[in-house]
Amino acid sequence: MSAKSNQRGAKAPLLGSKIKLNIEKLAIGGAGVARHEGMVVFVPQAAPNEEILAEITLVKKNFMEARVVEVLSASPHRREPPCPVAHTCGGCNWQHITEEEQRRQKHTLVLETIKKFNRDLEFNYLPIQPSPRVLRYRNRIQPKFKNGRFGFFARNSHQIVETMDCLITEETLTDKFAEVKAWAEKKNAKDLQRLEMYIAEEGDVRYGLITDEDDGIGFSQVNRFQNEDLLRTALDWAGDGPYKKVYDLYAGAGNFTFPLAAKYASSEIIGVELNPKLVERARSKITDKRMTYFMSDVETYMRRASIGKDDLVVLDPPRAGASEYTMQTLAAAQPRKIIYISCHPVSLARDLNWFFAQTQKMGIKYKLDRVQTFEMFPQTDHVETIAELRVDS
Repeated sequence: MSAKSNQRGAKAPLLGSKIKLNIEKLAIGGAGVARHEGMVVFVPQAAPNEEILAEITLVKKNFMEARVVEVLSASPHRREPPCPVAHTCGGCNWQHITEEEQRRQKHTLVLETIKKFNRDLEFNYLPIQPSPRVLRYRNRIQPKFKNGRFGFFARNSHQIVETMDCLITEETLTDKFAEVKAWAEKKNAKDLQRLEMYIAEEGDVRYGLITDEDDGIGFSQVNRFQNEDLLRTALDWAGDGPYKKVYDLYAGAGNFTFPLAAKYASSEIIGVELNPKLVERARSKITDKRMTYFMSDVETYMRRASIGKDDLVVLDPPRAGASEYTMQTLAAAQPRKIIYISCHPVSLARDLNWFFAQTQKMGIKYKLDRVQTFEMFPQTDHVETIAELRVDS
């Protein structure tokens, strides 16, 4: 068998080679992690603590990717997925793993990632908060339709896996699948139709096409059951105040803004959001003169913001996280407390690194007080995390 070497001198099998691997843990992105001759190997659809026969599908300088050919010794955490199309559908990459182990892996992943970027950072790391529902929790989905086929994209493909149910979606939505499929069929479109279905705030089901001109309703928390716990925690960690101003950055339609306004009745409340649909929806609900909603990207807003030392800042950025400028500006502004809600551990860890590098540079005493993960997306590798930063007095 021919082979080539990586920089460390380890021999890496060429594409298509089959090797035995022991899966150590799961990685961000959902794949199992194994090691072979000094190389890290990522294996989708593997489970921790199992032995597999794997076929190498990609070889890079510092890592390889492989697919499971055969499970030689199954993980104690492996199970048959509850959904019949879970092995092919691209929506859930962890259904083959027990919920308890999913939570354990996420809890460990977030801690390891923060520590990787911030080796000397000390903080109180709280146990993961389970989701009230492990199935039937999503209130917003994006099915696809083409040539009579209704369902979701297959894993790593634009082929549609046909299904008239989705076990992680609220039944209020899945009950409408036949209606939405018929609606899409009537359009007689030859091209792929990307659809969006969601449960509106009023409780009714709404659906439509996602196009280049209309990208849907914009961001919203898809797990309303867990969102209640996340909101409660954010408000609790924010403390009693009083704060002169409360900033909600990446505010969306006001998931945190309006509860913050209700709690801090004497504070000026400022929401910042770029998506015009979400800004319009938030502004339509404002009845309090203390509240202002800016339509702006956060970095641009931060260039003219006047955040003070008596203020509270809540930020809930997208998966890409905040920018280096935003984190450095926040550090320099020295608000009394910052509540950071993250949907990606790597961007959170990087942003914390930017923030604390700036405080150290300026001689500002800040503390990462506590961090907690929330199981917002059961059956997938995605996880929500909340962090509290405060002036270290």
